Amino acid sequence: MNPVKFPNGNLEMAANLCLPEAFDEAGTYAGIVVVHPGGGVKEQTAGGYARRLAAEGFVALAFDASFQGESGGAPRFQEDPYARVNDVRAAVDYLTTLDFVDNERIGALGICAGGGYAIHATMTDRRIKAVGGVSAVNIGDMFRKGWTGDSDVAQAIGLLEMGAAQRTAEANGGEAAFVPFSPPSLEGVEERDMQEAYDYYRTQRAQHCNTESKFTAVSLPQLVTYDAFHLADQLLTRPLQLVVGREAGSFWYSETILAKAASSVKELHVVEGATHMSLYDTPNQMEEAMSKLGPFYRANLAA
Repeated sequence: MNPVKFPNGNLEMAANLCLPEAFDEAGTYAGIVVVHPGGGVKEQTAGGYARRLAAEGFVALAFDASFQGESGGAPRFQEDPYARVNDVRAAVDYLTTLDFVDNERIGALGICAGGGYAIHATMTDRRIKAVGGVSAVNIGDMFRKGWTGDSDVAQAIGLLEMGAAQRTAEANGGEAAFVPFSPPSLEGVEERDMQEAYDYYRTQRAQHCNTESKFTAVSLPQLVTYDAFHLADQLLTRPLQLVVGREAGSFWYSETILAKAASSVKELHVVEGATHMSLYDTPNQMEEAMSKLGPFYRANLAA
């Protein structure tokens, strides 16, 4: 695993480049961009999957989103979904500069919101030849409909009001405000996935100094109005492999994109007993995910 930097417009992006064990710089490899969840960083689940992809013989690049982690950009902790998709394109740009990566064999893998971003990037960047999602989430639907898809439009309108009010406050000299991606405590948290989000992001399980698991309140208008799966019935023609936990409240996002995708090659693999976030770092569940993802990328990124 090698720390690397690459440009993204005027920003400098930070990433870890994971190489196969028997890596030969004179060789040629398929490359896979790995996209972390909202509020995450490359050192967490994205890095775990990147290392496993490298063990399968791929060159894998796990990077920090712009405005987050060790990547550049201000304001810090901004979660602009369109910037996030452009980050994936910039990561693909970087892979194309590596002599040992075959430009015709580039794929993407995203986890949680990163899954939605990876899918959207694949629709808009034909250099990406295959895409995978683990516990994939359409972050726009999450803010409009709630984690389990049962919230009404009043929630979305309220979030738009919050974002508008914060823009006014900051325009008039107020301080930046932030919204937590994961619960800052377990008080009043009843949803199983949200309890596990606290455990993953807020405890020694996976807490990392490069992220505070939050985003700027002024990001809300972009998030509420974003749709990672827009036009997937027309433009998502690349092979698609999804992995989701049977017990995940986010299961419906994977079902939605599976049904909508125009891909002729598409599959949803369900890990029995797994939750949304247990797929982030539970070794046997990650290995089951890789038992589908490894062969998927080998078949669809073949030389």
